[in-house]
Amino acid sequence: MNGAILGGRFLLELCLLAALAIGQEFRASIGGHVLDNTGSSVPQAKVQAINLNTKEIYNAVTDSSGSYLIPLLRPGQYKVTVTAAGFKQFVRDDVTLVIGQAAGIDATLQVGEITQTVEVTGEAAMLETETANRAGLIDSRSVAELPLNSGRNPFMLGLTASGVTFRGASIWQRPFDNGAIAEWVVNGAMQRNNEFLLDGAPNNAQMGGNNIAYVPIVETV
Repeated sequence: MNGAILGGRFLLELCLLAALAIGQEFRASIGGHVLDNTGSSVPQAKVQAINLNTKEIYNAVTDSSGSYLIPLLRPGQYKVTVTAAGFKQFVRDDVTLVIGQAAGIDATLQVGEITQTVEVTGEAAMLETETANRAGLIDSRSVAELPLNSGRNPFMLGLTASGVTFRGASIWQRPFDNGAIAEWVVNGAMQRNNEFLLDGAPNNAQMGGNNIAYVPIVETV
């Protein structure tokens, strides 16, 4: 069972395996620009991302400005390949995507045969230049081992994420009380303008001010 808090540009997933979310997308994406060694854009270049764990293959083609985007990627390890006629193949190994990440990978192609390969390894960590969104993941080990109050409310683990503050009273965290744990401030946004998801489905209560409809017990998360 997965619980999520969406606030402004922040997504928090409490999960063992992430489910498909509607509304804000928690899956990752890869985007960027393909250029030649003079800095000119390379249109119609083929970009391929391979999930090294599942062997799933995702493809994209650059537009007239050399830009591309591969959305809806499962978090995991990827290999990115860029090919274009008249250029050597560009390969970027060990691309790690985490939940909600929009990774920016630019490729500079060198003139040569497409059978030749330029492999890029050992680069610094990727910066998220493609979006201002932020995402955080609390994995199953953290859910099992991090201390919680007597209410054992898994949503309170959201406090471990940067930029997240709970403005409500401690009594509102009591067991099975879904009435008043909506007082979350995420990255400075208003505290009653959050969307809550459970297994990808809306989990906002119909009554009250932005309350949560159902709070799962921690053992099911």
